[in-house]
Amino acid sequence: MGKEKLFDKRVMPQEAGPMPQQLSGMTVAQALQNRLGSYLVGGYKGQSVFIDLDKLVNEPLALVEGLYALDRLDARDTITATLPIGAVAADGPVVDTLEVPAGELWIVTQVTIACAVTAVAGEVIAANFRHLGWQFADIRGGAAVHDAGRSYLAAALQATSIAAIDEDIVFADADELGAPLRLPGGSVITLVATSAGDALTEARDITLTPHGRKIRRLVA
Repeated sequence: MGKEKLFDKRVMPQEAGPMPQQLSGMTVAQALQNRLGSYLVGGYKGQSVFIDLDKLVNEPLALVEGLYALDRLDARDTITATLPIGAVAADGPVVDTLEVPAGELWIVTQVTIACAVTAVAGEVIAANFRHLGWQFADIRGGAAVHDAGRSYLAAALQATSIAAIDEDIVFADADELGAPLRLPGGSVITLVATSAGDALTEARDITLTPHGRKIRRLVA
């Protein structure tokens, strides 16, 4: 048998945080302003050793903050976009928004989008929602970013005279985000509805209902 080759898996001190030249000459106030979460603890084999406070404190807190539920998200938080009679694509979309209040933190596990069937064949209602925190173009590699953020669905849901919209989007599913949606204060979800076919003969409500919980914020 050949001799087993050993690999050095030690984390060297210079890998534990910013090097001295990055902190040289800084006052405490400047370090705080630059959000540096490291401090010098001494020397090891001739090199400076730093501790990363962000990894030591904030990351473990982020793993457990969702355990402290303060309230639930349900039908009381539903938002509604109403398309009026005669609405056509040229009139543009109808929107309604759901904004997380300042100082709150929401963990959204699921949203339900619903719209009843249209009254007449040829009428089509398209529904989607946008996330303000996602400042990316709807199209991969695109340059135009929507004011309300990126649309969640690549293709809008559609209601017709023979098919309603009754869609549960569970964020933790493998074909969705793979994890609940974390929304800090100031986050905005925008429901977007459009009459994509013939002019509507009856007004239609399109709703978005979030499901999840309001939690105790432990990480800034």
